[in-house]
Amino acid sequence: MNHDDLFVENADLVRAIEDAPPRGDIAMPPGMLFGLERVRRDALQAKGAASPSVVSKDKPRLPSVLSRASGRSTSAGSRTNLLRWAAILVALGVVTWLLLPRSTPTAQVALTSPAAAISDTQPVIAWTSKDKPGQKYDVWILPAGGDYLKAPALFIAKGVTSPVAFISMKPGKDLTDTALKAGMDYRVLICLADAGRMAGVPVEFKVIRH
Repeated sequence: MNHDDLFVENADLVRAIEDAPPRGDIAMPPGMLFGLERVRRDALQAKGAASPSVVSKDKPRLPSVLSRASGRSTSAGSRTNLLRWAAILVALGVVTWLLLPRSTPTAQVALTSPAAAISDTQPVIAWTSKDKPGQKYDVWILPAGGDYLKAPALFIAKGVTSPVAFISMKPGKDLTDTALKAGMDYRVLICLADAGRMAGVPVEFKVIRH
């Protein structure tokens, strides 16, 4: 029911009001008051039923504005999540890199003394190097057999450069020898200073008898 239908349906009541309009000193009959109130309510309800279409026509931009605002919020949330995931991946990458086994740097040296077979029991230890200038080295003389990483050191020199006089080397733990023994096989190991035995390659040599 629209606004015009209400007036058509209540034409008699409207005509009565127009023909005899009430004055302030004349009481309006209760039946007429009830009819007027019914007409007012029906008219408001009819108007209210039409209001959604009116609102949608008068304010078409509101949904789109809200949609764009929602889109911006969603986009901002997505960027935040991406940044969080990126930070997590970077952290995992750093941790993984730290946990990966590292290849130990090795001294880039070529032994020049002693030779493979010598008769001197106190040989000079000398080498050439391709390492950075001023690089210091640790030198071990070890027995010929066994794992060179665990073999007991017979003579040691720490933080030195080539050449190293044998007499400047210190005997290993619990040793009192001051020279090598004829007829014995040995290994000399030259490593980067303070990098451990993994930072070098052992070279065998033999002290022959006269």
